[in-house]
Amino acid sequence: MFDEPYIMHGEAVNVDGWLCVLLSLGRGYINHATADRVYAAMKAIGMPTCWEHCTTDILWKGLEDAVEHRHGKQRLPLITGIGSSVCVNDITKEELRTAVEFMHAYELREGKA
Repeated sequence: MFDEPYIMHGEAVNVDGWLCVLLSLGRGYINHATADRVYAAMKAIGMPTCWEHCTTDILWKGLEDAVEHRHGKQRLPLITGIGSSVCVNDITKEELRTAVEFMHAYELREGKA
């Protein structure tokens, strides 16, 4: 999608994991305290939780591409608590937009954006 890799694979995996935490928060599967705990752990090990190209449109296109390789299903893991999760297949573009807004809000709160 981009001319050069601005983010390493492991970093992208972490950003994706954080996005799934924020989707979980948006659905009410977890509370802010749990999201804050995950965020603190990710930051403590020095992993990014955002990337400059994390826009709703780019992420939605990526999800659409993934669905093609997952037999028509999203199969996104969302946490329901520390150590528990569910896989969902019905994330909407609006939910993704809200999660991206949360993502950038966390970065602003930390003075990173």
